[in-house]
Amino acid sequence: MINKQNPLKKVIRFITFTDLPIRKKFILFAFGVLFWFVMLTGASFHALIDVNVKTTQLVNTLLPYKNLAHETLQHAHEISHWTVKLKEISSIDQLHLNLTQLNRNIDHIYDNLRYVNSRTSASPINLLWSRMTGLDWLDNEANEKYVKTITANTRELSNILDNISSDKERLLQKNQNSSALNNAIAKFTATRKLLETDCNDFLKVIDRQSANYSATITTTTKYAFWIILIVLIFATGLLAIFTFWISASIVKPVNSMIEKIHTLATGNVDLTDKIEICSDDEIGAMSAEFNELMDTVHGMTVYKHVIEEDSTIEDVYSRMGEAFHTNVGIDTYRIYEVSSDFKTMKSVFPFSISENELDCDADILNSCDLCRAVKTGHEISSLTYDRVCKQFKHDQEKCHVCIPMIIGGQAGGVVQLTFDKTGENADSRAKIEQRVAKAEAYIKQSLSVIEAKRLMETLRDSTLRDPMTGLLNRRFLQDQAAYIISGTIRRKKNVAMLMCDIDYFKQVNDKYGHDAGDAVLIETTKSLSDSVRDTDIVVRFGGEEFLILLVDVEPGDAIAVAEKIRENVAEKIFTVGAEKFHKTISIGISEFPKDTDAFWQSIKYADVALYQAKEGGRNQVVQFEPSMWSEDQF
Repeated sequence: MINKQNPLKKVIRFITFTDLPIRKKFILFAFGVLFWFVMLTGASFHALIDVNVKTTQLVNTLLPYKNLAHETLQHAHEISHWTVKLKEISSIDQLHLNLTQLNRNIDHIYDNLRYVNSRTSASPINLLWSRMTGLDWLDNEANEKYVKTITANTRELSNILDNISSDKERLLQKNQNSSALNNAIAKFTATRKLLETDCNDFLKVIDRQSANYSATITTTTKYAFWIILIVLIFATGLLAIFTFWISASIVKPVNSMIEKIHTLATGNVDLTDKIEICSDDEIGAMSAEFNELMDTVHGMTVYKHVIEEDSTIEDVYSRMGEAFHTNVGIDTYRIYEVSSDFKTMKSVFPFSISENELDCDADILNSCDLCRAVKTGHEISSLTYDRVCKQFKHDQEKCHVCIPMIIGGQAGGVVQLTFDKTGENADSRAKIEQRVAKAEAYIKQSLSVIEAKRLMETLRDSTLRDPMTGLLNRRFLQDQAAYIISGTIRRKKNVAMLMCDIDYFKQVNDKYGHDAGDAVLIETTKSLSDSVRDTDIVVRFGGEEFLILLVDVEPGDAIAVAEKIRENVAEKIFTVGAEKFHKTISIGISEFPKDTDAFWQSIKYADVALYQAKEGGRNQVVQFEPSMWSEDQF
């Protein structure tokens, strides 16, 4: 989980997309960059268009107007000069020259007016921009008014000049003056002065508009500069914050993982030290998975330390089962152990399970080759192929995964995991495979410990068993006597001691050889073991002598068991080569703690009873009685 943060950090995490998936994070980042790019571009274009429109208006509109006013004013001065000379003309030639100059100046004014009229019409873009911005500093009405006034005055000058021209020429021909001509010249002069006045006023209007436009362009440029600067600062700040938080949410956990992976090799890493999860994106998920991996590694390490310290292999199987249930979440499982001769197998966990409760046919217990996992030595899974194993009984309702425990290069056991196919407890295949993988990790951690403990049990068993008959030996009795005594006393039961000795066994060795004697011992061992319960203990006490401990029997029950043993041995036919013969056995019985509360003394009592059976003719069972014992004998 992500640690709680203050509101400011939450806001920063929100605006920097820290908790979004990485792909969305960078897509939004790209859109953010595009947004600020559009903002900068928009501000720049707005300023450029505005400046361009106003500059265009200055160049295409105000400048022609200003040129018109200046040139009209200049031509008016020229007209004033030639008007003065007009009064002094005395010849027709001078009149024509003067009129030509005046008409030329008026024609120039007309040319300028036509040029201005063709250039000063605003373009649609300029008109649209002026309406959009609401800032049109061009006084079109005043400008057009002055242009019309100049046009009218020029036209008036042209008309007056025509009248003056005809009157002046007529008077020169008659060599006389006229008051009407003087009045016309006076009117012409007045019109010219009016034209000059209009031009001067027009220049002032144009200068005022130009000043407004210049101020507007300066303001627009200044605002555009500050807007671009503010957008750049804001965007750069957000980019810096985004980069810092995103890099922190990525680099910090990745560096932590790299550091822990590096220190794993040295063995000095603290597996309980978690990586801080800085985001809810894929990096956060990877950090959580890494923490879970560290937990798993830590759990595996602790698990292995615990099972290494367990006393018996049964404790290891129990720990493995608990791990399946608690840490992996698998509720149905079986652990089978293959015998050392790789012929049979038994269910070792759960301990109290009958053959009917097995998920496989019970035949696999007597012949482990029927188990596909044992036979092949690799994992058998009905997830991969349905009904892969014919021994599995619940193919319709359950699926199974059988994992062989490879010990010493062979399958020394099998872990069977079963899962429901249907119902509310059914899981998806991916989840089952995930649990199986985790269970395999626990199995792998257990293999070396299981192999070591099985080897120790084998070594220990070799010291506690007779190598020829496979029976427990006297050392076992010495090691386990305390447990047998305490268990018997705690349960308030009796243990019957049957001391058995083969009659005339030395004759077999003398007549048939020691190999025949060994064969008789082995066959007798089978008869003894078959005649008692699995919970009873058969010990080769020495030579041809055997001790049987009948656990938890009632007083007097041992005689019937001893008689059964005697009869089974007597009925057995021993074969040596082509010759067949029978052997008998003598048995002495004592009961602990009925006869004595001393365990080893009770064994001695059984030996005394055996001596009585021998003395009484052999092939018989004798129950110990106090009269058979004296302190001097002990």
